[in-house]
Amino acid sequence: MTSWLEAAYADPVGSWRDDVWAALGPGPHFLVQEDGDLLAHACLVFGQVRTGGLELKTAFVENVATRADRRREGLATAVMRPAQAEIMNEAELGVLSTGTPAFYEPLGWERWLGPTSVREPDGTTTPTPEEDGFVHVLRTPKTPVNFKLTAPIERDRRDADEPW
Repeated sequence: MTSWLEAAYADPVGSWRDDVWAALGPGPHFLVQEDGDLLAHACLVFGQVRTGGLELKTAFVENVATRADRRREGLATAVMRPAQAEIMNEAELGVLSTGTPAFYEPLGWERWLGPTSVREPDGTTTPTPEEDGFVHVLRTPKTPVNFKLTAPIERDRRDADEPW
């Protein structure tokens, strides 16, 4: 799977470490395939975020990608629709970090307006200002009414290279 993702993101061969992929866990994964070929992919990883005094069960969207020669056919939307349905059913909040907000915002995702940070394995907190403006959230029927997009948000560090 890592080589498929490298090709889909136009990243150099070998730039995706297998241990990062393994650390994501079992998913669920959402796929579009045609004649046995993988065309689009998204997966969810469940965890928590802390924001405004709340600890929320969160579904993190990971590795949304479409094969380069099949982009602009609605395939990414085709994997995101069932992923979002799963988020709505199972989580208090959906979270992703993206450089393409124009894709996610029409699907209901909102840009996080507060500062971001990660909790390190030793319990300390590291601000992640490089992620500010890129983190997006999807409210669900379980999102608390006192939830605020402007509060600080923190997640557990997921890997050394990519905090969000």
